[in-house]
Amino acid sequence: MKTNLSSYNSALSFAAGVAGPRRKPQIGKVYGTVTTIDTPTPSLFKEAGGWDGIGIIYYRIYNNSKEIKESLDTLINLPKAYPLFPHLQYVPLVGELVYLIDLPSPVSQGNKKKSNTPIQKYYITINLWNNVQENSIPASDDASLGITFKINPNIRRLIPFEGDTIIQGRQGNSLRLGTTTKISSLNEWSSVGDEVDPIVLLVNGLDFNPNSKYYVERINKDDSSVYLTSTQKIPLQTDRIGVLNPLTKPLNAPDYFNSQVIINADRVTLNSKKDEVMIFATTNVEINTKNIINLNAGERVHLNTNAVFLGTVNNELPTEHLVLGNRLYELLADLLEGLSKFGNGLSTVVGSPEGTPTIDIVSSAQGLLNDIDRAETALETILSQTSFTS
Repeated sequence: MKTNLSSYNSALSFAAGVAGPRRKPQIGKVYGTVTTIDTPTPSLFKEAGGWDGIGIIYYRIYNNSKEIKESLDTLINLPKAYPLFPHLQYVPLVGELVYLIDLPSPVSQGNKKKSNTPIQKYYITINLWNNVQENSIPASDDASLGITFKINPNIRRLIPFEGDTIIQGRQGNSLRLGTTTKISSLNEWSSVGDEVDPIVLLVNGLDFNPNSKYYVERINKDDSSVYLTSTQKIPLQTDRIGVLNPLTKPLNAPDYFNSQVIINADRVTLNSKKDEVMIFATTNVEINTKNIINLNAGERVHLNTNAVFLGTVNNELPTEHLVLGNRLYELLADLLEGLSKFGNGLSTVVGSPEGTPTIDIVSSAQGLLNDIDRAETALETILSQTSFTS
């Protein structure tokens, strides 16, 4: 061992005298933890109480555990301890050390004859090696840390800045409640703002560098991130560089410094199981992609707006009116009807002396001219006044 644990017992003895428990806290070494129906084994899961026993550990008092190995078959002979806090789960690994205290049991609370029956609770995994992955004392070099847990040699500690609160998982996920730290150039979020400006970083899949002894979140390298900012600039790299939209001219993502929520991952999915997905903006809604935008609707796609513009002309709004389909149909139908009448009139014309107008032709031509006049008047009404294209 690298640390003498007697100091822990001394400190806890003092605390025990203040708090007044029946016995001073002890230190236990974990040999098994109930987490699923198969972990440590189905029989131990059942013995611990099934799903009501989630979080229970099988342990030995530390001073009686040195160099002692246990198999899954012998864990049932070990004492059990329950997690102290039902609302927080921090499951210890096999070989890690925990504090143990005696507290009242449900039996002692409900039966006066057994009022002195305690139950063992555990809390706080002891930090031996200051390692975020594991802090175990194995009985041998080949000892397992559990049934499924595997060591990732690339995992590093996140650097804390003054005043930060960090929760870091064992395998590369974290929550940082931090602030702008202008004196430091180690992080990406402190180029603007003041030290009182808060920021929250939720990250899964920290991109650790095995050649470094520490790590700081990097939004463009980590697998998936949610950033809640107040005044910070975040150097988010998007698939568009330069002017995003020449008409609305929004700030690029790395240049924005008011409060914002950034979600960054290989894929982002928003799914509403029952009701709408609603997006509101005081100014503009920008959707950018280098590939294709698909709008799929089982019933209809409805654009409710004062004007619709398709494309741009020299970075300006297009001025080509779209055509109203029904009115265009009516106009063409009238013209075709006039041409049909004129054609029928020509097909029944009877020859007359040279230079004499044919009454039927004159009548049909006059009807066609009237239809053309009506069509010219209708042309002004077939253009949309709200939809334009380039």
